[in-house]
Amino acid sequence: MKRQLFALMVMLICALQLSGQTAPRVLIFAEQEYSRLQIKVKGGSYTLTAYTPDSVFTMDYGADDVHPLYTFRGDLRLNRAGCDSIRITTKDTFVVRVLRGKNWTAERPYLGDFILRPNLIYLEGIVRIPIEPYIAGVVEAEGGSSSIAEAYYKAQAVIVRTWLITNFKKHISEGYHIKDDQSSQAFKGLPHSNNAGVIANACAALGDTVALHNNAPIIGFYHSNSGGYTALPEQVWSKSLPYCREVLDPFSKKGSKAHWEKTYSWEDWQKYWSPSISWTASDWTAFFDQLPDTRSTLWTLDAVTFKMETVRRDFKWRSAYVLPQATAEGVVVHGYGFGHGVGMAQQGAMLMGKSGFDWKEILDFYFKDLEFEPVQKL
Repeated sequence: MKRQLFALMVMLICALQLSGQTAPRVLIFAEQEYSRLQIKVKGGSYTLTAYTPDSVFTMDYGADDVHPLYTFRGDLRLNRAGCDSIRITTKDTFVVRVLRGKNWTAERPYLGDFILRPNLIYLEGIVRIPIEPYIAGVVEAEGGSSSIAEAYYKAQAVIVRTWLITNFKKHISEGYHIKDDQSSQAFKGLPHSNNAGVIANACAALGDTVALHNNAPIIGFYHSNSGGYTALPEQVWSKSLPYCREVLDPFSKKGSKAHWEKTYSWEDWQKYWSPSISWTASDWTAFFDQLPDTRSTLWTLDAVTFKMETVRRDFKWRSAYVLPQATAEGVVVHGYGFGHGVGMAQQGAMLMGKSGFDWKEILDFYFKDLEFEPVQKL
């Protein structure tokens, strides 16, 4: 009970921080290390502050000044001076890109303060961005830039904001709050697609609404496509949550990521399982034939139990919802869905929105016993 009360207090403190518009610090380009970065402030004024081991110096640029394109390497130098970190402060948009291999990534636009610091031979860029642009940017990065029903954008915005509340201090010991990759929430800067205005307006329409269960923010789980059946969190990880449920999801079945296949020779298939069991092709054929059409979260083979989420990660499958088929040559894995399967299925939610469901109906379909309130009321 004490742990539950403590967790609730932490979430409420985070909610109060968000209601005061505390800007999250986001580690950008987090999915892969890089040792070269370029940044340019597009217009307006800004201040560049360089922190060296011996001093701090600043350079102020006005709206009429030429705004240079800065290129930084892993040793982080400015005008030949080695720096502990560099900060750029502006109220205007700036763009950042990094070098991956021999190619520069596409530019990503941001607002807020920017901090660049070295990490051994690599660099780390951190943006402190206002909450509303962050929410809209995540919705675009997670849901794509094509024209989608407004109800989906609203449902996704509520989940994104709620996830931020419950994970606000996920990486605080590392000097930032969250990352911009799938380990947190995908974020590729401000919305900048042709549909950016629609996304921003849909996100703003609900204000700072979040999803609650028993007056506490939920953990806003979502994934790309359920394949037709969602999963419970204890089936994927370890902890059950009262607002999550298994859902028969016909909407996801019509999504582009509903089905996938992988083929393995018998040698490659047996190689993975051989440390635990020694089955023949006939044994596997009999096992596959008795599997239900629904999502199986555990496989028990000769009294040895395997968690399918672990098997999925080992094989690098798109999901753990699989129905393998034995052939003379090996195993064809018929897979369904994309992601862990817990919570809202994005492609299913998109189709629900196109079919006339509103954002509350979408979230109530994938979760249960939710309430929706502005953060200020918590």
